[in-house]
Amino acid sequence: MEVLCLIYGVPSLILTTFFVRLLSQNEFKYSFYRILQCNLVLNILCYLNGWFIRFCSWSFSVPMMLVVYENCFIAFHLTSFSVNFYYNAQAMSVILLTVHRLTSSKYITSNEFWNKFYHIIYASIITLSLGLALFVYLNGYILPKHFDYNTETFLATTVDPVKYAMLSKIFFIESTIYFSSILIFNIWTIISIRQRFKTNTTSKKTQKLMRNLTTTALINSSLFFIVFIWQLLGANVFGVQFFMGSMYILSDALSLSLPYILLSFDQNVRGTLAKIIGGQAAILAKNLGGKSQRTTSVVSII
Repeated sequence: MEVLCLIYGVPSLILTTFFVRLLSQNEFKYSFYRILQCNLVLNILCYLNGWFIRFCSWSFSVPMMLVVYENCFIAFHLTSFSVNFYYNAQAMSVILLTVHRLTSSKYITSNEFWNKFYHIIYASIITLSLGLALFVYLNGYILPKHFDYNTETFLATTVDPVKYAMLSKIFFIESTIYFSSILIFNIWTIISIRQRFKTNTTSKKTQKLMRNLTTTALINSSLFFIVFIWQLLGANVFGVQFFMGSMYILSDALSLSLPYILLSFDQNVRGTLAKIIGGQAAILAKNLGGKSQRTTSVVSII
């Protein structure tokens, strides 16, 4: 499992980081890409936080994490707190993408609104997610792992049964709200886009762009649906051990999939990448050609 996570995780992390920079190009002025940039940064941080948790579970990295445990225990508090924070923040970011697509399909001037206020809205999402995570953590619903020196493993710290039951209720309520919101907004968006296309007031180019961006949002939402359903049913159906291993992969898929979705369905992204790669190839060919000419000249002189 460790090797598998590294094989797909490291290249995907590099690609996701590259896309944060790529979407800053002039070709991506549309507000949807600004929100995608924020989501990519959030996903990178969530993915890195997940590795802290994995290092506590894998035997080869336990000695390293024990040093952190004994000298910087606050890191374990921060990681446990961050799990709930990233869950809420990622869910809200998915909802934000669907709301963007809905408003863009209904209102012509929506892009101006999002370009002006997306950073304020995203900051509000982060603030709300922090507040929810603080509420859960300060009330002792989630506790950091502890190290058992007898078994030399990190173990989950037992939470009071009443608090654990409350945490389960909170998680179920949050997940239901997120799941329902994403489902409703996605269906509403599809209906709205169909109605807009029927009026024939939108150019073919704009229709294609709207389809591509909406497809990106829908697939991203579908991944959240899968993770949500798996969290509810996976452990009961397939057992805890298989469930935990699969959750690593599903969590990574949610955090690292956006670049692959964009490459598959966004023609603007593919076109820009082709220009960048073509430009670099031309520069490389020119440099190689220059070196070849200089070599030829030297040979001729000799």
